Amino acid sequence: MWAATFYFFLLCLAHSSYAQKVLLQKGSLVVRETDGCDFELTWRNIALICHTTTQPAVKLGKGDFIAEDNLGNFELNDTVHETLPLIDYAIIDENTFGFSNPNYGIGINLKVFQDNDLGLFEIQLEHPPEYEGAMVDVNRIWLSIVAEENEYVYGGGEQYTYLNLRGRNYPIWVREQGVGRNKSSTLTQLMDAFSKGGGDYHTTYWPQPSFISSRKYYFESSFPTYSELDFSKGDRHVLYWHMSSPQSDQPGGVCTSCRISFLVKDTLMDIVTSVSPGQPELPDWVYNGAILGVQGGTDTMLNYLDESEAQGVRVSAMWIQDWSGKITTEFGTRVFWNWAWNSTWYPRLNETIQYLEDKRNVKVTAYITAHLNTDGDVYESAENEDFWLYTDDGSRLLQDFGEFDVATVDIITPAPDCNCINLARDWYKQLMKTNLIDFGFAGWMADFGEYTPITARSGFSERWWRQEHGEILHQIYSQEWARLNREVVEESGKLGEIMYWMRSGGLGSKNSQVMSWAGDQTVDWTKSDGLPSSIISALSLSLSGMGLTHSDIGGYTTVGQLGVTRDKELLLRWAEYAVFTPVMRTHEGNQPEVNHQFYTDKDTLQQFGRLTQIYTALSNYTKEAVKQNTELHIPVMRPMFLMFENDPETYRTEYQYMFGDDLLVAPVLEPGVEEWTVYLPVSEDKWIHLWGQFEFSDGFVNIPAELGNPPVFFRKSSKWADLFYSISNSYSIY
Repeated sequence: MWAATFYFFLLCLAHSSYAQKVLLQKGSLVVRETDGCDFELTWRNIALICHTTTQPAVKLGKGDFIAEDNLGNFELNDTVHETLPLIDYAIIDENTFGFSNPNYGIGINLKVFQDNDLGLFEIQLEHPPEYEGAMVDVNRIWLSIVAEENEYVYGGGEQYTYLNLRGRNYPIWVREQGVGRNKSSTLTQLMDAFSKGGGDYHTTYWPQPSFISSRKYYFESSFPTYSELDFSKGDRHVLYWHMSSPQSDQPGGVCTSCRISFLVKDTLMDIVTSVSPGQPELPDWVYNGAILGVQGGTDTMLNYLDESEAQGVRVSAMWIQDWSGKITTEFGTRVFWNWAWNSTWYPRLNETIQYLEDKRNVKVTAYITAHLNTDGDVYESAENEDFWLYTDDGSRLLQDFGEFDVATVDIITPAPDCNCINLARDWYKQLMKTNLIDFGFAGWMADFGEYTPITARSGFSERWWRQEHGEILHQIYSQEWARLNREVVEESGKLGEIMYWMRSGGLGSKNSQVMSWAGDQTVDWTKSDGLPSSIISALSLSLSGMGLTHSDIGGYTTVGQLGVTRDKELLLRWAEYAVFTPVMRTHEGNQPEVNHQFYTDKDTLQQFGRLTQIYTALSNYTKEAVKQNTELHIPVMRPMFLMFENDPETYRTEYQYMFGDDLLVAPVLEPGVEEWTVYLPVSEDKWIHLWGQFEFSDGFVNIPAELGNPPVFFRKSSKWADLFYSISNSYSIY
């Protein structure tokens, strides 16, 4: 009996030794064999890669890609012809790991770089010299990352339907967000049938090949091609992308400047502040009240302003997207994309802008895209110049943007080693400086950036090769559009005075944008595309490096023919939530005449006015939160788990957020309710209900939520407590 027990002990000891057999250790990097992995790579004690012959960590493939554009709603056909698992692994040296399949004569090397001080671990892909001949047609790669059962995953750029991405696959492709965005809804189905524009849970203007894990790491891929973040598997995340890229020095090569990065930190907040570059502080004028979106000419704009201020509305700026004129389409009234002052439509606008600024402390803002209507004189003035994107057959790219044709300016930044100047880019920057900044506008919506087809070509696309250059041009165009806007403002010496806001983006946009907005939500309560989706939008962006965002109050997309129109309650619920965001801005929507507007009746104006007063009363607190984003890189609107990481419930609560350090906001997301359930995180502090001044500990509470008093709580020990009590005493309806 004793001998059998001793023998069993030796077996267990041997098994335990095998389970932890270290193959390589360098700094924080450990590679070992375990019971479940032939090759397990961990970094800073986070298991990242687990490889076996039956479930290889790396696969290569061959395929074709088609992206058919339907007014920015792309129908994707990513056909994989062959998937080739790399079943063998080898430790080539302390920084290089090879994965191969000798049966196919293919392989890939993972060259790793680690910076323990920064918490950064990077992988660069290289083709082994011995396999170069067989790799010419290989253009797909899959990398599996270790996942855990109770892990949460967030980010992916700007998402709308789900904050936690687990359980789903997310294609990373810049496009319209879609109308309805729910394949089981009637609205989405009808929009799909009409224009292939219904969208889905993953369609977004700002997709990003990055995510943050509750295991306290962040992943990012700098490959600019189409990719996917697949979180549908229980035990692994599968990262997939098209491998062909710029800076590859040979056909079949991989991008030598592209890397896969993992950032590991002690806390999720540490990760977020490391990922975000911190956007510039907003201009002071923003905090003076709401930006009112109106249309119809100079006198109409002034009448709306007079009427609003008479009912107590605090106004920071007027937003006149139709400053260049109007056209009418089946989708509704649209701006005439001719980026110059239409003095017939807006007479005396130059004088009016100066008057409003000098006498009434109200700014005026505008609208622009990187496209020009071919019927306009701005386009005609440069029609014969080589300023435009063209197609793969050499003709000028002309697109139907919904009953009008546009040409797209070639704004692509030349490669650093090009030693050349993009005259088109310089021309467009000067146009914006002259027609927007010099004219007197204090900001603008820099719209679109998603519609570039993969058949498009840039005069500077010689730095790309093979058929993929159109794919890459599509993916980076929105980022180039953001960069151009930033340069226009900086070169004019107006950064911090002018605010432009954008919807489209990608990995580099967080470095160029100064304010994001959530895009074209439907004017309803749906989680897939209505008011709730704008909250998910803000929080997912906050975890992707963009800390300043807002949304159209009341939504935008109206389909009057189907009864999708904005009512008074939705408008005011959206407005009360917007009080607790960096910017309050209204939009009439694409069918203004059927939507309830802030100016529809006196009662709406007065209720809206009260909310703008609360927003201005809160301005010093909001400014500090914005300054935190700039200096400390902490987003203004934050998921609760960033501040209460040890409270499991905060990871599951998707429609509440922290606004700055001390305010917890839980917007009402359903019509006809007077009470709302709120989760208060576990904290050493007490929570004070902003309007009733009731004191609570942590847990779920049911709170009165009458229209005008959204569920908001503050920390009892907050240094801003006196301000919050003052707002409560002045504006509570109790």
